[in-house]
Amino acid sequence: MPKQPRAQPAIMVERIAKALAKADDKVVAPDPARYRRLALAALKALTIPTETMIDAAHAVVWFDDAWGIDNRSDFQRAVRAMIKKAITEAQGTEG
Repeated sequence: MPKQPRAQPAIMVERIAKALAKADDKVVAPDPARYRRLALAALKALTIPTETMIDAAHAVVWFDDAWGIDNRSDFQRAVRAMIKKAITEAQGTEG
């Protein structure tokens, strides 16, 4: 029997809003509009990736000349690498 995924908010903005509230040791429910605005601001900032984020995504999808993006999991890995790179930049744990 396949493992059932845990219930998660349906859209990225909701997921980010929950993460922001959790980071503040709060919950979204008392002020959902505030956390939604913060989540949208965070997403908007990612529309212009840094050079190192682009390099990370590029490295994921072109690590081999014979391999390119040809399915959803390839895109998922590229996006995950780009976002993780942004996180490590912010934490000063470049490596």
